[in-house]
Amino acid sequence: MSARNTRSMTFRASGGEAVTALEEAARRSGMQHLSSDAATGVFVFTAGRMVLAFGEKVTARIREVAPGTVQVTLSSNLQFGLGNIGRNGASRDRMGDALAQLLPPAA
Repeated sequence: MSARNTRSMTFRASGGEAVTALEEAARRSGMQHLSSDAATGVFVFTAGRMVLAFGEKVTARIREVAPGTVQVTLSSNLQFGLGNIGRNGASRDRMGDALAQLLPPAA
């Protein structure tokens, strides 16, 4: 994973609060939930019109870095297929911006 395709943010929140906010941020960004593994804190969303067809895939990783503080890392990759247009990372950035409106930043 390239650093230029990654965006990390730290928030004052529990893991559960971060997951709830992440799901809402995805909805606000027009992303569809593709898969998740709550045990590892990995969640995958797609911006494609048809799941796995084309569009941007955003992977979110949530990890607790201190009690009451979580780090959310968003990474993006474009999916192959017809109509694969747009700026790589645009969905990741929209989702990150929406998430930043939902959770307070860590001090």
